[in-house]
Amino acid sequence: MTLFFTIVFFVFLLVVVLQCALIRFILPERMSGPRKTLIAACVASCFNTIPFLYMAKAPILDQLAWWHRELIVYPYAIVLVASAFSGLLFLALWSFRPILQRLWPPFEKGKRDFLGTSARTLVVTSVGALSYGAYWENKSLEVSRLTLKYKGLHPQLSGLRIVQLTDFHAGPLISFQTISEVISAANALKPDLIILTGDYVNHNPAYIHGCASLLDELKAPAGVFGVYGNHDHYTGMVAMREAFSKTHLSMLSDGCGPAKGLEGVLNIIGAEDPVSGWARDAQFSDVSRISSLVDPHRFNLLLSHRPGLFRTSKDWKVGLTLSGHTHGGQVIFPGIGDKGFSLAGLFVSYTHGLYESEKDAEVRMYVSRGIGTIIAPVRLFCPPEIVEITLAAA
Repeated sequence: MTLFFTIVFFVFLLVVVLQCALIRFILPERMSGPRKTLIAACVASCFNTIPFLYMAKAPILDQLAWWHRELIVYPYAIVLVASAFSGLLFLALWSFRPILQRLWPPFEKGKRDFLGTSARTLVVTSVGALSYGAYWENKSLEVSRLTLKYKGLHPQLSGLRIVQLTDFHAGPLISFQTISEVISAANALKPDLIILTGDYVNHNPAYIHGCASLLDELKAPAGVFGVYGNHDHYTGMVAMREAFSKTHLSMLSDGCGPAKGLEGVLNIIGAEDPVSGWARDAQFSDVSRISSLVDPHRFNLLLSHRPGLFRTSKDWKVGLTLSGHTHGGQVIFPGIGDKGFSLAGLFVSYTHGLYESEKDAEVRMYVSRGIGTIIAPVRLFCPPEIVEITLAAA
């Protein structure tokens, strides 16, 4: 956890440096170098005091008027990410100056205008795209429906409708009002079973009770089952477990839970999150303990916040694994492969959507894009989703 925040802090400092560099090149050429540096440093310093002001003002953003999130926090996050993206591209462009000078000699004379125009173009384009992702696509909730067929499926499970919700990340980037609307939408589907796969709170313990109270409103005849994610551990598991113990939710930790009315035919298994390795395929230290919970005489439904467990569990007799964690990468480049290229693919093996075992096509996993976001409230070609899965006999 300390390492995580250390990395975040140094990345934040790097972004501030990139902001300063961009501002220097955006400022008019007639200004002197020292003056531009001073202005850039002042603007970047003042701009980046915004999150610290909110930390001091209120324990949770939901205690303030809506415009604090929509008109201050969202724009801040958008500009921060745009600065990082634009700054890195600009540095790459700047590093190619010698090559451009050799290929096109007139570049030497107009390079200052070229670099300044490039910096402005990159910033405007990035802010525009990210603003669309934050204010439109991030708020465009989808219901992803699919029917999965299994040979020999017990008649009691044929037609069973499962709704999965994951990765709310209650905190500054998502309001309790939005979470409440998602809960209402899930209940409106009238599912038989509801599954939650972790990361209910981003990191601030002040959001725990509000989030747990909203999740307690979920209703399904067979029950509501869930597991915790790595961000729940960052938030504090003692407080998380205490709050969730006061709800009707059945939270599993390397254990099984009986679905009401389906005890003899459905085995729900919940895997405890390994916490470490948040940006790669997590290594589960005791997979034998999880595999021992598999019942060969019942349909096994495995809940794992990290989809990386499927690398091992696909060899078990587990009909369906439900996971989250990746948010679908929050940005997906369409047209690349069957699912498009997700930014999460830079770090993990399974990013979003349905996967099948190479050995048995009836051993499947679905990785949800989730509800909330981290770093910035931005989604591009990757809207938030409620997953509705119907089991059917083949």
